[in-house]
Amino acid sequence: MNYGHKLNGFKEWGIAILCIFALHCRLYGQTQTNLPPTTDPDFLKQLVQRVDQQDAEIKNLKNQIALKDGSTPDATMPPAPTYPNLQFHGFADIDYQASSRAGINNASGVVFNPPANHTGNSFFIGEFDLFAESQLAEDISALSETVIGAGAGDNEWGLDIERVELQWHPSDYFNVDVGRFHTQMGYYNTAYHHGTWFQTAVGRPSFLEYEDSGGLVPVHTVGISFHGAIPSGSLNLMYYLEAGNGMNYTTSGNPVQNVNDNNNYKAVNLAFIAKPDWFPGGQFGVGAYHDTVTPVGLARTDEWIWNTHVAYHGSVWELMAEGFLLRHAPSGGDATYTPMFYVQAGHKFGKYTPYARFTYYNASRNDPIYTTILNQGGLNFGPSVGLRYDFSSYVALKAQYDYLIQSGYKAANELTLQAAFTF
Repeated sequence: MNYGHKLNGFKEWGIAILCIFALHCRLYGQTQTNLPPTTDPDFLKQLVQRVDQQDAEIKNLKNQIALKDGSTPDATMPPAPTYPNLQFHGFADIDYQASSRAGINNASGVVFNPPANHTGNSFFIGEFDLFAESQLAEDISALSETVIGAGAGDNEWGLDIERVELQWHPSDYFNVDVGRFHTQMGYYNTAYHHGTWFQTAVGRPSFLEYEDSGGLVPVHTVGISFHGAIPSGSLNLMYYLEAGNGMNYTTSGNPVQNVNDNNNYKAVNLAFIAKPDWFPGGQFGVGAYHDTVTPVGLARTDEWIWNTHVAYHGSVWELMAEGFLLRHAPSGGDATYTPMFYVQAGHKFGKYTPYARFTYYNASRNDPIYTTILNQGGLNFGPSVGLRYDFSSYVALKAQYDYLIQSGYKAANELTLQAAFTF
């Protein structure tokens, strides 16, 4: 018998088994030790892609072994990925809201103007979110997120392209995204996009609402983003450097400048995030955003937004806290400051997650952008408590009570029931 030939065969099979075992260990280690927040759609998407890629590597290795051995290769998956590779997901929510906000009069007799997303006492359809992503090459991908929603004022359906990005990710240390994306500002704005099913609460903190729903910060940017890892050992630092069109304050809000910038100045955003090994499931972050805005009828204004956050998502606990400080300095005038923050905590008991949130912002009444254009000056704060019940793997039922306090108005009560789902 040819023992040398059999010995070489054992060697090849031994090497192959070790390779497969190493790949499985690598996959297991990544999914266990580097598992990101379970409610973040981007992290979940990246995890699925990583599993698919490593599964393809394993099958490719098996095919090579089969060809050497003379057996039939595994035809359940091609030995190499094919492009484009399109994935599609959908998200929606159906709600009921009872609120005492509409019709409240302040001391001067002015009727309170509720936010754009306010619906009073009624059933309503939230956002119908269509998300698609396609891998175009090993390091190139594209995504789009289109939302269909009805306006509270006219009850008419409208369509918004909330995100459209072309992404080039050649390495862990340098990546480029171009298009319309969520500004890397704080935690909530990039962890939670437009699918309410992902977030524990029924909605976003008030000052982080979308630009057409009364938000005070630039949730979206149309421009370019550079980001990647910073060699930092166990600290696991990430950087983000972004430039875009910035905001255009008008009497209808602060709409995203999708096509034209109303001035030649560009907004610049810089952020750093740390996910240290000693804080599994948690992260810290700081950032600074600068723009020069030119509202119609007002002086050119220098705008700064500083922010910091800490967030933790474990198997049962969810903890988030963010603070923002917005500074407006009009040419020839005095600078004003608007502090904003929220804290949120939730604890999972099986399928039930009770949670609580406190939101606060104080838009300076000396800031002409808030008082003259947006009509949002003054103190706004209040607690929220709620319960999320995961009815199934893809359906979440939520109930949330909000107590709302706004300068010059009576305190208001609001109850929202929501059925959020993905498909």
